[in-house]
Amino acid sequence: MKKVFYKVLSVSLLILVSCLSSSMAQEESYTVTVDEVLNGSIKLDPAIPADGKVNAGTIFKVTSTPDEGYVLDAGYYSVRGRWGAMYHESMSAPFKVTIDQDKHIGASFIEKTEVEHLNVIHDVVYAKPGKKTLKYDVFSPKGAKNLPIIVIIHGGGWAANDENVMRGMARELTKSGKYVVCSIDYRWVEKLDGDDTDNSMADLIGDVFGAIAHIMEHAAEYGGDASTIVLTGDSAGGHLSACGANMPNLIGTGGFGLSPGVFEFMPSYVPENKTVAQLRTEMMAAIKAAAPSYG
Repeated sequence: MKKVFYKVLSVSLLILVSCLSSSMAQEESYTVTVDEVLNGSIKLDPAIPADGKVNAGTIFKVTSTPDEGYVLDAGYYSVRGRWGAMYHESMSAPFKVTIDQDKHIGASFIEKTEVEHLNVIHDVVYAKPGKKTLKYDVFSPKGAKNLPIIVIIHGGGWAANDENVMRGMARELTKSGKYVVCSIDYRWVEKLDGDDTDNSMADLIGDVFGAIAHIMEHAAEYGGDASTIVLTGDSAGGHLSACGANMPNLIGTGGFGLSPGVFEFMPSYVPENKTVAQLRTEMMAAIKAAAPSYG
């Protein structure tokens, strides 16, 4: 009788394990949807199965091809987020998408005439203080030389988006041929970048100063004037642009609140040939104004 009981128990356990394994396998697949694409086309490698179900961890290489008279605006994927669909965009082509949840994949294209006046440099890395690599994009009018520099800081509640979302504004600001524009990224607050410790608001402000320091160091390469900088941004970016314009005098190595009465911002990038004190002095003189907005 005991032998029969143990055999039944063993079979039941095998069936249970099999069911759990099957359930886990099903949970590890996600739905990938290709959005309608206008004025061009995209190709995914590997191809999406007919049912749209893709194993977790699958990496798609997305190649974008514009129609005649158009160029790539950005490739993207979107996921469900706190404000509906949240878009992660890239102006680089091809770009890669790793599947770790249900995702929509697509691309947008714009008329070639919108960017014929520009030289664009994507993904200039200025620092990596944590998990996320911090970078910016440069939009220079063709033939630019010693032009004032506008630095755009994106919004997103200090917790979403990156420099790519401000590309349209950057293109518009360069149409007069009077400005070089740089669109910067920064760390997200708390552990939203995947860091082991929280990123504070002081860290984000330090990233703004770090990006500006790198831009100033390379301004001549972009056709810009390192001594004439204006900041702008919307929402969280508006807040950070106001901080950047009003508090470069607080750049320093003393830490933010680590010692009584000491509140200083450490830039996440400092040129090798400069001290933090020198950088503070130069930035105080270079940053002329801010134009923050909210909406």
